[in-house]
Amino acid sequence: MNYVLSEGDATFAVASHLTDLCSSVGKVAFNKQKKKNICEKGELEMPVETKLEKKKIPVEVPIFTVQADHCRNCDLLLQSIPNCRLRSTIKASRTTITNIQSVDNSPVIPKDQAHHLGSLPTIPGMQLTVDSANLTYEVTDPLFENKDACKRIQSALKADDRPFMNNGVRGVPPLKGTLDVHRMKTLCREVVFLLEAKDVKMRKGLPPSMDDVVDLPGKFLLNPGSRVPNSQPRFEEDLPDYVDNLQRTGG
Repeated sequence: MNYVLSEGDATFAVASHLTDLCSSVGKVAFNKQKKKNICEKGELEMPVETKLEKKKIPVEVPIFTVQADHCRNCDLLLQSIPNCRLRSTIKASRTTITNIQSVDNSPVIPKDQAHHLGSLPTIPGMQLTVDSANLTYEVTDPLFENKDACKRIQSALKADDRPFMNNGVRGVPPLKGTLDVHRMKTLCREVVFLLEAKDVKMRKGLPPSMDDVVDLPGKFLLNPGSRVPNSQPRFEEDLPDYVDNLQRTGG
């Protein structure tokens, strides 16, 4: 059955369709404006990507403690802390790194070391605690105020055939200090190198990673152990320009 629309009916149908279309468009525009207003007020959570772009999470190295433990009982001189010297753990059983007197360069225990240190107990090395978040450090000695350990060491030294100053063994008092961001960042990297060389061992916390150290605030110092005035740049990143200038001007 066929229906024929009159001119009035057709006009009404078109008008109704246009009304519905305008209403839909208006709703979309209203929703967009509403969402924009909510975002501006902070009521609608922003996308994760936008959050990460606008707020970078600060990186810090968690607090850690290392103990000096050199393979040849040697003290460690820290460049990043002025006048800081760590006594290594001292053991009579330490071997040489190589032995040039043997064919295969196999390490040996030096005779004088075995003789003079053989009667001593293992002397614990000094420890370094680093708190990069607060830019502080602390150097401690396990022998400090440890009367029993100091007494055993002193008795063994007296029994040795070498001269010994009888001033008593007391250990080293704790040392605390604060560093700027550049020196702290350089210190953390220095500890990473000492761990890789096995000159220190972990006592507390997690070993610092080089990636986290690089992301710390501040810059790496070029020569943190320098104690005299010089014309060298303070930061490592300025070294290439400094060298180029020397080469260009002939030093």
